[in-house]
Amino acid sequence: MSPRADRPITVSRTVYRRRRRVKAVVAITVVAAAVGATGYGAWQFIEENEYLLDERCSVTVGEVEHRLSPAQAYSAAHLAAAAAERDLPVEAATDAISISLQETSLDNRADPAEENAEPVEDGSDEAEADQGETEAAEGSEESEDGGAQEAQAAASPVLFADGGPQWDAVNATSSTPTTAEDFYARLIESRDGDAESDLEWSPDLGLEEVAEALGRPQNPTFYPQHEELARAFARPLTGLQPMVMTCELSQLDVPGPDPEGLTGELEASLSGMLGAEAAAVEGSGDSAMVRVSVSDVEDEAGATEPGSEDDAEGAATERTEPEWLVAQWAVASAETYGVQSVHAGAYEWHRDSGLWERVDTISDDAVVIGFSRR
Repeated sequence: MSPRADRPITVSRTVYRRRRRVKAVVAITVVAAAVGATGYGAWQFIEENEYLLDERCSVTVGEVEHRLSPAQAYSAAHLAAAAAERDLPVEAATDAISISLQETSLDNRADPAEENAEPVEDGSDEAEADQGETEAAEGSEESEDGGAQEAQAAASPVLFADGGPQWDAVNATSSTPTTAEDFYARLIESRDGDAESDLEWSPDLGLEEVAEALGRPQNPTFYPQHEELARAFARPLTGLQPMVMTCELSQLDVPGPDPEGLTGELEASLSGMLGAEAAAVEGSGDSAMVRVSVSDVEDEAGATEPGSEDDAEGAATERTEPEWLVAQWAVASAETYGVQSVHAGAYEWHRDSGLWERVDTISDDAVVIGFSRR
């Protein structure tokens, strides 16, 4: 073997340090790339699956954002529409939403099985036979109804507890569920002085006094805590404030488009204000639209609110803008009926953005509710 082959290979300290640095830089780069790719992939997965989306409906008053869940906003929209349908002051809607928040958290306590059940007479074979024939006939009509029963049930939610003032924990369990229609009937009865209570309902009463006047089942001091939140939603949902309420909703597991159900509930809830044939379904499936005409709404219809300016007759009165009552009701109902867009005036709400955006097309005499994702 030659002397050159026997000579040991040596590496200077400078060269060794340089190689170690290069290896360290390469390792760090590889790790950083892996971490970055993993983080980006995780973020894309989270974003696509909307795990970070906080579904909510909100109204901002000043610097305060008031929030309800989509289900709560849907119930609040029903209560607000019911007040507007009865030409009541907006304070009636505020009181209804506040009281429902305290008694049921705006959660519909109706039992679907009980709502769809029909009474049956006992002890008669003939009655049973007639019932069988009736069920057979009704069975053939169910497919034609297309959600009418669901819409009717949605139009009569149980959003209140009742049973008279019962403030202790033992007797409070005897409270019975009450529909929104029953609540407003009692409110109107109290307003007109036909109730048993000496205290009559009026828009000027505080919520504690309202609870006493209407004989609510809980301690009257519990109700005022919800007033600010209730008022924030009552004004836009009665059509007194446009574009104020919006909802941020997921596109995952969106319920199938149900224009017939939405139309049925509108007809059941606002037929007095809008007219029996104001809402019409155009198209079908995802391409369906519901066009709600507001051109025939009377000027004196809807909820009222005293204005800030005085005229010859006293305080000027603001009234419901019917297109915005319907539009914001539709947004609050989007989670229930699979709504993707709502167009009112020069603005449009989209489920993807959760915002009201100005558009070129102006629709002053109708609200167009869409079920197709843009």
